[in-house]
Amino acid sequence: MRTRGLFVNGIGACVPDRVAVADAVAAGWYDAEDAESSGFVSIAVAGDVPAVDLALQASRAALEHASAPAASLSHLLYVDVYHSGPEGWLPHSYLQRHLAAGHVFAAGIRQGCNGMFGALALTDAALRTATAGRHALVVAADNFGSPTLDRWRCNPGLVMADGAGALVLSREHGIAEVLSVGSVTLSGLEGMHRGATPLHPADASTGRAPDFDARFAEFAASGGLGPGSGLEFVQQFIGLVDRLLDEAGVDLRQVARVLFNHAGREVVEDRLGPLGIKLDDTTWEFGSTVGHAGAADHVIAVDHLLAGGAIGPGDHVLLLGVGPGVNIAGAVMRVF
Repeated sequence: MRTRGLFVNGIGACVPDRVAVADAVAAGWYDAEDAESSGFVSIAVAGDVPAVDLALQASRAALEHASAPAASLSHLLYVDVYHSGPEGWLPHSYLQRHLAAGHVFAAGIRQGCNGMFGALALTDAALRTATAGRHALVVAADNFGSPTLDRWRCNPGLVMADGAGALVLSREHGIAEVLSVGSVTLSGLEGMHRGATPLHPADASTGRAPDFDARFAEFAASGGLGPGSGLEFVQQFIGLVDRLLDEAGVDLRQVARVLFNHAGREVVEDRLGPLGIKLDDTTWEFGSTVGHAGAADHVIAVDHLLAGGAIGPGDHVLLLGVGPGVNIAGAVMRVF
C-alpha cells in the first residue's frame, strides 16, 4: 500500500558484541560445512542482556536522533520473534516505564521475521488519526540465548543473532520517507514452520527446542510441498516487489540497495536471484557479520548504511523479508 507522508524522524540500533564463526566452529557449536555455505563471519550475542534492554537502548537512540521527547509519542509497537521475558508479562510495558511513556497506546506484534513491516503498516494507519506533532515508536528486539533454542543449528541457512532496531515515525518531514509497504502470504505453506509439532502444549512449557530443518522435512513428507510450490513462491515474491515499486513510483534500477533478512549467502542468492539482484547490490556482507537478528535486521542495516554514508539524499532502498506463514513482506524508503 502507498504510505506517502510516513516519515522516519529517527533511527536507533543496538548490536551486541560478536562471536567469531571460526570460534563457534572450533567450539563445536556450528558445523564447518554450514559455516562455509552460509558465509557468516560473526554473530551478535548479547549474553545475559535481556531483549527489552536491547530495545530500550535502540529506542533511546532513535528518540534522541529524532529530537522527539517520549511525551510526543502517541503509539509504541514492540516486535519480537522469541520470548522477551516471563510469560504473562508484556515487554512494551517495560519500555513505557523506562521511557516515561506510560500515556501512549502500546501493543506487541508477533509476525516472525517480518514483524517490522506489519508495524510500519499499522503505524501508517495510526498516525492518520493522531494529532499534529505526535510520533510513533516501533522497535524490534530479540535475545535468542536460551537452553531451549540452539541459535547455531535451529534454522537451516540462518544463525539467530541478538539485537534491536527502532524507528521514530511521524507525519512531519524527516530523514527518510516510507513510500510503500506490503505483504503476501502463501497460507497453504503455513505448515512448513510447524511440521508435525503439536499445537498444544506450547514448546516453551515442554522444553522442546525448535528444529526448523526437521519441521520442513516433516511438512514435505506429508505432501505439503506440491509440485508448483516453488514456482508460486517465486511468482508471488516477484509480484510483491513489482507492486511495492509501482506504489512507490520507483523502478528497480533506481534502488541504491536491497536489504534482505540477514540469512546465509545461499539463501539470499536463492531469494533475490530471480529478480536479477546480486549480492553486491545488498547488505549481505554486513549482515554476515551480525547474523539474523529476527525482525530487527532491516532497521539495523539501514542504520549501518546511513552511519557509514553508503546511502544518502535521494537514494531509494528496497527492504524485503520472508517469514513463517509463509509470508513475504517488504517496503520502499527514500532517504533525504
